[in-house]
Amino acid sequence: MSITRRQFLGYTAGVVTAGLRGLPLDPTSRRYVLLDWNERGCFRESVSGYESALTSAGAQWMRADARWMSPSRCAVLIVPAALEIPPPVVRVIVSCLQAGAGVIFESGAGFATDREFRAHRVVLRDYLQVHIEEPVELWPENSSQRIPYVDYTWPRPAKVRDFSRVVPLGRQAGEVIAWVDDLPVALKRQSGRGRLIVLGSPLGPALWAGDAEARRWLLDVAGPTVL
Repeated sequence: MSITRRQFLGYTAGVVTAGLRGLPLDPTSRRYVLLDWNERGCFRESVSGYESALTSAGAQWMRADARWMSPSRCAVLIVPAALEIPPPVVRVIVSCLQAGAGVIFESGAGFATDREFRAHRVVLRDYLQVHIEEPVELWPENSSQRIPYVDYTWPRPAKVRDFSRVVPLGRQAGEVIAWVDDLPVALKRQSGRGRLIVLGSPLGPALWAGDAEARRWLLDVAGPTVL
């Protein structure tokens, strides 16, 4: 069956699991920064998911506008459900990586129009050297196949439900760290002095729904010994 974004969010809300008490992250002067899109370019549910997970973890985090934030104060930059990627966002991602921060870039292009997807793919290719493929519907119309899961292999195994479309990653430098069946949907690689993680399957809505595996995975990745 074909699933719209609205249906996807309804499904994620329906699979709320028992709350996971957050593991403490490193409360230093360098912060976990959640990029503020000012209502543009992302799913609000994804932003809310990251906010909830970071707050429950006791992390020192803040929302920041890409035009004004200081990369030197950023330990981990989270770019939630990105679709349109304007120049200030590109600049802050590159600056954070050069300053030694970790960057978690979550693509929201699975729900993009053809024109939006093409623009998204060009920016990733030209400025971040990230190559993505056409979105894939995990529940094709008239399909009775099992519920799809994203299988993360790093920094520890995790299995997170996904009811939406995913953006597979093309062949490129870096290590694939998550799969949906035979589709690579996340990777990590060193970039500048930092580490870039690209998610082709949105994690934020699962965090918003209280998915325990999604929250554990994020806290493991954002911990001071990983990024």
